Amino acid sequence: MIQQLLKSALQNNVRAAWLTQSLFTKTLGYLFRSYAPGESVLELKKKWAQEILDLLGFEVDAQGKAPVNESVLLVGNHISYIDIIVLMSVHPQVVFLAKKEVSKWPVIGPAARRVGTLFVDRNNKNDRKKARQEIHTLLASGSHHLAVFPSGTTTLDEDLPWKRGIFEIAADQNLPIQTFCITYEPKRISAYIDDDNLVLHLFKLFKTPDKRVKFRWLKMYQPASEEEFIERLRHDTRTAIKSL
Repeated sequence: MIQQLLKSALQNNVRAAWLTQSLFTKTLGYLFRSYAPGESVLELKKKWAQEILDLLGFEVDAQGKAPVNESVLLVGNHISYIDIIVLMSVHPQVVFLAKKEVSKWPVIGPAARRVGTLFVDRNNKNDRKKARQEIHTLLASGSHHLAVFPSGTTTLDEDLPWKRGIFEIAADQNLPIQTFCITYEPKRISAYIDDDNLVLHLFKLFKTPDKRVKFRWLKMYQPASEEEFIERLRHDTRTAIKSL
């Protein structure tokens, strides 16, 4: 019995290691492919995201009407780095605002930069000011669907207040705000929070069967930046999560 358990554990770890390597290899392959003549970054984003979710073993349940506006701000809850992959699979037009640490992740950082991600050092006032100017320029330059997680970090239940800055930019640009929510089954194993380690987290994911992600487009709002408005959006998003 003990030998069988040890053998099964070893097989699971070997498979998880292989799948983790495959994830980074696929991402690197798509990154190189995106520079080839005639390739569409938009199409590659969607295909990459779908393949990675399949590799991770997630069944995706996405519902609701995606925004068709020329430019729009997308805001919602943030549980895991997987949220980004889910958004790219259901809405490849999306571009992201992410914390600067992500830019240093191996393979993932360069790939995120390739799809237009803007990186912000939230501890540096000058960097935040520069990022704000870049967002203004981005949104004024044409059709963009910018996704932001206003909590600024991942949590299980979106229990942190949403930061006001991005809503002020939306109000300045008269940019509609589209809300969304994401949740997972099982939730804690899928979540990437606190002091979770990326590689160890991937190992746990690969060894966990029957995983599911639920994504919902919620309401579209006219831009505003009052604290009461922002808190209402966060509250409505939390309520929607609990109903899934």
